[in-house]
Amino acid sequence: MQIISVMIMIGAIIYIIYDLSTEEIDESISRRLLTHAPGLTEEEKQKREEQASSEFIRDALKKFAQGMVSKSKNVIAQKQILNEAGMATDDDSFISHMSKKILYAIICGTAGVFLAIVGETSPLNKLMLILFFPLGGFKFPDFKIKRLAKQRAEEVTYTLPDAIDLLSVCVEAGLGLDSAITRVANEQENSAPILSQEFKRVGKDIVAGVSRSEALKNLAKRNSSPELRSFVGLLIQSDRLGTSISQSLKVYSDSLRVKRRQKAEELASKASIKMTIPLVLFILPATFIVILTPAAISIVEVFMGGGL
Repeated sequence: MQIISVMIMIGAIIYIIYDLSTEEIDESISRRLLTHAPGLTEEEKQKREEQASSEFIRDALKKFAQGMVSKSKNVIAQKQILNEAGMATDDDSFISHMSKKILYAIICGTAGVFLAIVGETSPLNKLMLILFFPLGGFKFPDFKIKRLAKQRAEEVTYTLPDAIDLLSVCVEAGLGLDSAITRVANEQENSAPILSQEFKRVGKDIVAGVSRSEALKNLAKRNSSPELRSFVGLLIQSDRLGTSISQSLKVYSDSLRVKRRQKAEELASKASIKMTIPLVLFILPATFIVILTPAAISIVEVFMGGGL
């Protein structure tokens, strides 16, 4: 009964994929005619067959992804994650991302079904393998993108105080805020590539006709760093109220450095507590073994000698 239910599930998955990936008759006939056209060598025919099969799989995944996107309700949230990770968020890129998720789900689902058939375990465990393997494969690209977005936010937070100092120096030297942002982006191209790229995009948006406040808001949307979003809010507020931008940048840069130092102190204070677990589990037992083993051997030899 278990094998029958598994085979029914596999057949249903294959039917869904086939139904979503069916092509028009004219396209299949033209592809067949090109494959078997005269004057082609066997190697060229094989290459065209491989290309046709890869295109078939790609089109099938794309159609399946388009169907999922049309029925999904959290497309904006998923695009925001891609945006924070520094990836493109247009429709084609998002559908390509969804196709990758579906491919991972199919591969992991196939592995789960194989383990459920081959492995000798309870029916509940087999059902969990069949259900959770494709779900884990479907969610794996999202976990990877969230980790990338977190790394980008941490790097932006770490390099932001130096960029603000340079921006303050440029503003005090007489440059406008737009020119200062572009200058800082060029100066920090090697030391802070992510922040430099984001500042360059802000400059390009302003040159393209986007207002400064809108370009800065887009900068905040593309990054999940709270410090950068506060910095953008500071620039927008200073621009609206007409206050001194250089003085505001100096105060904010000092506050960011204080926060960074406090975070480093917090991590340093946590290090001693985190070292307790490996110390108790690995270092102390090895130390006791090295110290007490010779004494234990000597005691055993004394008692055995006394018994004889």
